Amino acid sequence: PTAANKVIVGLVDSGLDLDHADLLGQLWINASEAAGQTCIDDDGNGYIDDINGWDFTDAPSLPGQGDYLERDAYPQDESGHGSHVGGIIAAMVDNGIGIAGVSSGVELMALRAGFNTSGGGYLEDDDIAAAIVYAVDNGAQIINMSFGDPQESVILRDVVRYAVEAGCMLVAAAGNEGDDNVFYPARYNLTIAVAATGRDNRVLGFSNYGPSIDLAAPGVDIASLLPDNR
Repeated sequence: PTAANKVIVGLVDSGLDLDHADLLGQLWINASEAAGQTCIDDDGNGYIDDINGWDFTDAPSLPGQGDYLERDAYPQDESGHGSHVGGIIAAMVDNGIGIAGVSSGVELMALRAGFNTSGGGYLEDDDIAAAIVYAVDNGAQIINMSFGDPQESVILRDVVRYAVEAGCMLVAAAGNEGDDNVFYPARYNLTIAVAATGRDNRVLGFSNYGPSIDLAAPGVDIASLLPDNR
């Protein structure tokens, strides 16, 4: 369910600041759940109270921090990565707050698959896969994946194909290792792999590169949003 002519972007990341003033009007809203009863799966999609998306993180065997033990209906960002990416995509325009996103006419579906560890953010393959399936099954036309891994995952390969065959466009980060080992899922030929450029329009030294790259776009000194309405 979405407003007329709005493109839904499924943001598979660390979640979004669901209360951010520069994102409030940009969030995908599951109308059936928003207007339905609490603790009831009003739309019958298998998820209860999934108003803006879902939190797919469940990693009790890992040394995580914050909200990472169980999946739930509240995909709130704890690291800032998802809110930063979401702001670049769709922060509101001409509201006198924060920044202006590059595609403010879209709706962001919050799909939290990443959580914090002492060493940084972490995403598990099964959580990413579940988030992609949810995005496809609930109407997302584009899926953004600003993460990656040098090792291929069979489950991610299969779910990427599932999404593309359903008509979704998948966009993924090439990786920040500065070599030609483009990360997965960007390396799959079914995704749009994006490298990073600097102010001189040249590929940045930290950006991965190579024949798998489809696009390059500005990737440094990008102003955007952070949790707690920053």
